[in-house]
Amino acid sequence: MVSPDRALLLAGGSHGHDFAATARALADVLADHGLATDIVDEPDAAWAALLEAATPYSLFVVNGLRFRMEHPRYAEMREEWAYCTPPAADAAMDRHLGLGRPVLSTHTGCICFDDWDRWSDILGRQWCWDEQRLSWHPERGPLTIEPVGGPAFEIVDEVYTDMVERGDLDVLATCAGQPVTWQVDHGASKVGVTTLGHGTDSYENTAYRRLLDQLLDALLA
Repeated sequence: MVSPDRALLLAGGSHGHDFAATARALADVLADHGLATDIVDEPDAAWAALLEAATPYSLFVVNGLRFRMEHPRYAEMREEWAYCTPPAADAAMDRHLGLGRPVLSTHTGCICFDDWDRWSDILGRQWCWDEQRLSWHPERGPLTIEPVGGPAFEIVDEVYTDMVERGDLDVLATCAGQPVTWQVDHGASKVGVTTLGHGTDSYENTAYRRLLDQLLDALLA
């Protein structure tokens, strides 16, 4: 049986990130919000856990990078890492969101599941692979983050650019005119997204941690 105060965190992915390390950092943040965290590194394991838990999880977190990898740049990785979303994902979200439970997507979570329109709708803003409007990000480096109603702060991270909006966002922070942290409401369920969090140093940034705590407070209220 899963405790009522547990989160399920999907981590892991193909390249460019230390997902194991950022998952541990996220678990530490969630512990400060009263949640123990179960970490899985395969999406299919996450759908099964969401469906089979005797006591539903209080929060579902995606901190990973799994998608179809149809762009030519991923040709060499495709056989090992490409992922197509199964029907179980819809069933898992039916259960989780139907119970009014929240979702948190961090950093590359908004790139995941590019064959599943429902994930885009859940997050409200999603990476676009259309060559006519290809999402992108500058190299990781110093950024100025502007929280709504709060002082700007500096962080070393990535700013995802030219993503596609799929819903009404309650934007909590921007960078260079791009939303980087926001909330979307789906009935009784709340969904929070932050495109920051490339490395563990982001979680050590006091101002970013404050922003993330604000987002989690809203999701778990």
